[in-house]
Amino acid sequence: MSNLVMVMPYRAFVIKAREEGHRICAIWDPTLQTADYLHGIAELADAFVLTDFSDPVVFDRAVRRAAQDFDADAIYHIGAEDSMLATYRIAEELGKAVNPSRSIELLNDKLAMRRLLAEHGMSPVRFATADRWQDVPALLGAFELPVVVKPTELAGSRGVYLLHHAGQVEEWGRLLDSCDYRGPVLVEEYLRGPEFSVETLSDGGRHQVVGVTRKVLGPPPLFVEAGHVHPAPDGPDTRAIGELAVRLLTAAGYQTGPAHTEVIWTSSGPRIVESQARLGGDQIPRLVQLSTGIDIERAVFRILGGRAPGPRERRRVAHIAYFSFTPGLVRSVQGVEEARALGFVDMLEMPFQPGGRVPVTVDWRTRHGFVVVSGDTEEQALARARHVQSVVRVEVEPDEVAARVPAGAGAPS
Repeated sequence: MSNLVMVMPYRAFVIKAREEGHRICAIWDPTLQTADYLHGIAELADAFVLTDFSDPVVFDRAVRRAAQDFDADAIYHIGAEDSMLATYRIAEELGKAVNPSRSIELLNDKLAMRRLLAEHGMSPVRFATADRWQDVPALLGAFELPVVVKPTELAGSRGVYLLHHAGQVEEWGRLLDSCDYRGPVLVEEYLRGPEFSVETLSDGGRHQVVGVTRKVLGPPPLFVEAGHVHPAPDGPDTRAIGELAVRLLTAAGYQTGPAHTEVIWTSSGPRIVESQARLGGDQIPRLVQLSTGIDIERAVFRILGGRAPGPRERRRVAHIAYFSFTPGLVRSVQGVEEARALGFVDMLEMPFQPGGRVPVTVDWRTRHGFVVVSGDTEEQALARARHVQSVVRVEVEPDEVAARVPAGAGAPS
């Protein structure tokens, strides 16, 4: 049994960690979840700490005190990237880190990752950097437009934008302002081709490709992810994508835990878009479990306990598809329970009720709910998702104002 101090562990992580024999001290910021949700985690964990993640001094003191009081064997961050690097720096100073803090920085910071790849001659992508978004117009002459511009330090594709001409820089700047971002930015060549993510588990610097996920992107100019399919068909291209992700993790010095690496297959081969030292979002861990039998969340805690992650076997193809409704005032929602009763539906989330509003989808936070299905083949899984989308109906009064979306917002990550 080990004592784990975990920063930002979701409910399922606490449950699975304890089932794998760990004692858990959970650290959370009360502004990041509802009081009821945090109360549930407090009841599950062996110890529970609330602190302010946005205050570096307060956060540092809380993590150090928790590690001391809980007699921690390791300090582990398993949530969003914003507080991950600070956690690993504290853990490293205390001798309780499962990963070098530098490896977390190299994976999570988009500029640090791009420089690392260039240093090792991997995944060549033309890029430039600026200390602030206002300096970007001066860099555009070195690129063929359009280009992708992005903040180096925000997660979840926030502030990423497909820039067709210099006149759009002000609009992108307003998008960054809405994220309260004032840091450095990247300009990158626009990579064209199908997009994938590589789900990996690392154990003592040994990196296992659990599977490659194919992304289903929405139409331009938004390119918001409309779904994922796992696994992508096996073949030389898929294996090359996985091998490239492993080379990145090795170069970064990453040691233990999950990583989620996004790759585009271009006419020149695979090119890394970005990577994160965490599990994939968008229910990808559930897709992995449905299709291979591996509970990748539980596997993290098996590895931390010194055990193998578990066998992987090809079972089915799993697919998450996001709904897309007309923006406006919701009049009625129908077919949800009918769809949930279908034997091939694993999960269905519907966030709308009559009287609510359907927003314009401009990023992952404004998507319209989802369904997770599985099938014997990718074609069957996709067809089943389309069937669910035809069964679930949301009647709205269209919102003319909300329907006007800035051209180019929400570009590929």
